[in-house]
Amino acid sequence: MTIKKISVFCGAHLGKSPAYNDAAKEIGKLLASKKIELVFGGGNVGLMKTVSDTVIQNGGRATGIVLNSLHEFELTNPRITKTIITHSLFERKEKFLNLSDAFIVLPGGVGSMDELLEVMVSNQLGGINKPLGVLNTNGYYDSFINWLQRSVDDQFVSIENQNQVLVSDSPKTLLEMILIAEMPSEDTWINRLNVDFHKD
Repeated sequence: MTIKKISVFCGAHLGKSPAYNDAAKEIGKLLASKKIELVFGGGNVGLMKTVSDTVIQNGGRATGIVLNSLHEFELTNPRITKTIITHSLFERKEKFLNLSDAFIVLPGGVGSMDELLEVMVSNQLGGINKPLGVLNTNGYYDSFINWLQRSVDDQFVSIENQNQVLVSDSPKTLLEMILIAEMPSEDTWINRLNVDFHKD
């Protein structure tokens, strides 16, 4: 699978530690250097601004998928290559899933976690079959990783679906993991659920 566009989900704030902003800059530089188009939330604030500005400054392309309500408040980064306006969260998520070849989740808030889980569920249920990477800067996602392991241990999530979530604290390593990821065949998703649907 050729990776041409990667969605980056991240915070509309910079976060407490400068490490978050530094990691967003590194992701932006890496995407531009590999001529991979950034797809993101379109914001001109926080880590979204950092990663998109960095991509543009390094000669890359950035597409923002923006809610109309936020666009009307002029919160869209005016420097990006392309802006797609959506009128609902459902439409916005669908655009992300369809346009992107892979996904990277940086530190962020509730929206970033929602998008992470949306991709996980879509992969798990066979709606998509695309690499998902979590950048664990400063151990930000340690609690999520522990929860995911617990969900496997307690047999709510299959090990196959857990293994589809790629994790690293290094932007370079994470991107390399995504670019070489071997996705399971698309017709095996129901087996990866590890669920007996015929059980009484």
